Amino acid sequence: MTSQFEPIRRLPNMQDIGSTALAGRDAAITTLRGVFGLRGYDRAETPILEQTELYIRKSGGALSSKLYGFSEPGGLDVSLRPEFTSAILRQVANTTPSDGQIRIMYDGPVFRYASPEDEDGDKTRQFTQLGAEMIGAPAPSADGEIIAMALEGLEALGITGGRVVVGHVGVVLDALAEFNLSERAKLFLINSIGELKNGEVEEVSNKATALGFITEVVVDDAKAAADRERIASTIEQVLAEGMGVQFGKNTGMRTPAEIVARLSRKMSQVDNPEDFKRALEMLAKLSQVSGSASSALEQGEAVLSSAGVSVNLISNLSEILESAEIEGVSSDRLSIDFGMARGIAYYTGMLFDIYLANDRSETLGGGGRYDGLTRALGYDYDVPSLGFAYNLDAVIAVIESSVDSSQTTTLISPDSGESIASAVAKAKVLRASGQRAAIDFQSSSEPSEGQGA
Repeated sequence: MTSQFEPIRRLPNMQDIGSTALAGRDAAITTLRGVFGLRGYDRAETPILEQTELYIRKSGGALSSKLYGFSEPGGLDVSLRPEFTSAILRQVANTTPSDGQIRIMYDGPVFRYASPEDEDGDKTRQFTQLGAEMIGAPAPSADGEIIAMALEGLEALGITGGRVVVGHVGVVLDALAEFNLSERAKLFLINSIGELKNGEVEEVSNKATALGFITEVVVDDAKAAADRERIASTIEQVLAEGMGVQFGKNTGMRTPAEIVARLSRKMSQVDNPEDFKRALEMLAKLSQVSGSASSALEQGEAVLSSAGVSVNLISNLSEILESAEIEGVSSDRLSIDFGMARGIAYYTGMLFDIYLANDRSETLGGGGRYDGLTRALGYDYDVPSLGFAYNLDAVIAVIESSVDSSQTTTLISPDSGESIASAVAKAKVLRASGQRAAIDFQSSSEPSEGQGA
């Protein structure tokens, strides 16, 4: 009889995983846990389901647009986890004192939606991450450990051609800070790094003009000061009249007057178009700088110097590379890319991607430093932290299979007139010796009268 229902199909871009692939993944996880454990990392787990706010506080639009989010029956907005870092930091902040260094490793499924028209639309929406976080460790030495451990894990899996491409958000942020730009302008430029790297300077310039960053209007400093005074007066009046304005608990030691002054400066800050143009020109050139560490550092310093920016800003990146070499990472496995764009916006310093040899078509994983994430999640302190994660599915795809897929299962069929009980006994003997054995029930027949079942 024909069913009246359509067969239920697998969701697009999801995967069914068979026994051989699972065995390979389990073996890789066991190996990597051993490598990380020898460096003092302990395992932790976080819920697959978290409040959506955890992932959108500081993750940027690129990640928030990929969330599997919905409202749970209790009314909370929740999402399947798209990554582990924010949840691990939440867990540590809620259960562990904020001083000292904590090393944590984790593994499990993560979920990121990809529609067919997306760049990654043909990739899976669920994949496995395995990674590590070092919480409470400042740069640069800790950064070297994380880079070295990422390569060390690959080598333990038999992947000897791993390479790391290093960028540094902190260099870009510090360089932009020397142009006296508003936070809005700096955020626009940072989000445009990918386009600038691709040479789309004119397109970015046109967007900046449409948003008012580039105009022909001359900024009047006296008028800007008058605007600040007027806005400050308005804020003070609102507070005095009791409009229900409350300061959050994360104001530190600032007085209400200092907070009002800070708000007025931010609200009235106008970007000088010439400063913005110089910053855009500098970032367009810097984003093009990539290559071997020595060459890229030299080129990066030249770009900053020509823009009137201190070349000392690059010193931290140089020290990080030196710390990786102290850990045993050869310089030919490290390169620099100042135009590295990352879809998660909480990084504050070094960031890196892991590739197989010189193939940069797909990353095997990546990570970086995120010193400001605890405060972004609502805690009253910053903790220097960094970490990385492998896309374990991508890693396993390049491993020469070390799992014995030739293992066969001995099927035991009850002989004519023999009971299933006898076949089960034979199977037990084989299993006790380490051999795979199963009963071929299709070849069995009902036991005749008087025979044991």
